[in-house]
Amino acid sequence: MTRAQHEFDVTQHFDESLSTQYDRRIRLFCPSYDALHQMLIPWLQELPKNANFLSAGAGTGAEIVNLGKVFSNWNFVAVDASGDMLNACHQRIKSVEMGNRVTLVNSKVQDYKFPGGFDGASSIFVAHFIRDKQEKLAYFSSLASNLKPGAILAIADLFGNRETLEFSRLLNALLMSYAGHGISEEQFDRDREHIERDVDFISESELFSLLNQAGFIKPLKFYQTYLFGGWIATRSG
Repeated sequence: MTRAQHEFDVTQHFDESLSTQYDRRIRLFCPSYDALHQMLIPWLQELPKNANFLSAGAGTGAEIVNLGKVFSNWNFVAVDASGDMLNACHQRIKSVEMGNRVTLVNSKVQDYKFPGGFDGASSIFVAHFIRDKQEKLAYFSSLASNLKPGAILAIADLFGNRETLEFSRLLNALLMSYAGHGISEEQFDRDREHIERDVDFISESELFSLLNQAGFIKPLKFYQTYLFGGWIATRSG
C-alpha cells in the first residue's frame, strides 16, 4: 500500500499491546518528552484556578498527571479514540488518586462537544497522524469549538517540509538517536516505516495557516527536538 493510499487507524495502532509500551517507547523516539510536559506549565499558569482542561488524544494521561500535580484545582476531560489507551490513562490517574478530577471519553475529538467550553487544551502527538489538510483543519476546528475565547491550546507534533535538506538531516538525527538505544535492526526498520507511512508531515507555516483558519491566533513555537515541535496558540474571540 502506498503512502498516499494509507489511512492511519488510531484504534488499531494504539491497541492494548502498544498502550502498555507507549510511555517507554515514546521516550526513545523523543528524548525530551518529559521536558516538553514540564515546559507546558509556564504557558498555562494564567488559566483560572478552577480551570476545566481538555486533553485531546489523551493517550496514557501523561499531561493530565503532570498538570494535575501543579494545578490541584483543575478538572480534566480525557478524550481518546483508542479504548486501550484510555484504559491505560484510567489506570494512571487512579495510581495518583486523580480519578475524581478526570472524566474519560472514548471518542474522536471531532465528535465531542463540551458544554460551556474549556479554559485550555492540549494536543500532544495527535495531529501528525491525521491525513489530509482538510481533516487536520476539522480537528483543529473541533478543538477551537470546545474552547472559550482567550483559552490556550498547547500542541506538539512531528513537523517539517519533506522536500528540504533540513528535514532530511533532522529525520536522520532522530532515527540515529532512536537506534542508539540498542533497537534491533528489525524493530528499527518497522519503526522507520511507521514514520514514513503514518506521519503526515506539514511545515510550520502550513500548521500556522490551519490554526488561524480554525480560530486560533498568535501561534508561538516554544519547543523543538529534532522534528518534534511544540506550540502555544490562543482561541480567538
